[in-house]
Amino acid sequence: MTIAPMDPREAHLRVWALIESGLESNASWREMFLDYGLLATVGFDQPFDQDDEKVRELAEQLDLPADLVEGEVCYFIRQNCLWSTEELVQRMDTALQVLAMHGKPEEVVEGLLDFSPYAQRPAVLRALRLAVAKSKDAADFEALLPQFE
Repeated sequence: MTIAPMDPREAHLRVWALIESGLESNASWREMFLDYGLLATVGFDQPFDQDDEKVRELAEQLDLPADLVEGEVCYFIRQNCLWSTEELVQRMDTALQVLAMHGKPEEVVEGLLDFSPYAQRPAVLRALRLAVAKSKDAADFEALLPQFE
C-alpha cells in the first residue's frame, strides 16, 4: 500500500507532470485522454475508474494511491481536455465512434445536442448526420435524428 505525500499540492504537481510528460511522448496516451475529454465534454459518466490502465500506471510510477491519481486525472481532463463545439463538428466521425462505444444512440445524440450552444446545434446535427451515414450503427441513429430537428 502506498502513502500519499503529506502535501496535496506536491501530489497534484507530481501527477500532472507525469500526465503532461506522457501526453507529450506517447500517442496512445494522447488518444486515450482525447477520448476521455470527449466523454466528459458531452456529459457521459466518468469514463474510467481506479482500475483504469492509465490510472494504475500513473499510481505505480508515482507511488501514490490510485484514488488520488484518479481524482487528479479527472481534474486534469476537466481543465485541459474538453472539446469545443467547433472541434466536435470537425471531428464528428471520431466523436461518434468513441461515444457509441460508451452509450446508447439516444444518449449519444442527447449528449451532443445538450452540450452544444443552441445557435450551433444545426451545425452539430448536420455533422452528426454525415457521420451517422458512414457509421455501422447508422440505422439505430437515423431513426432518432428526426426527433431533434
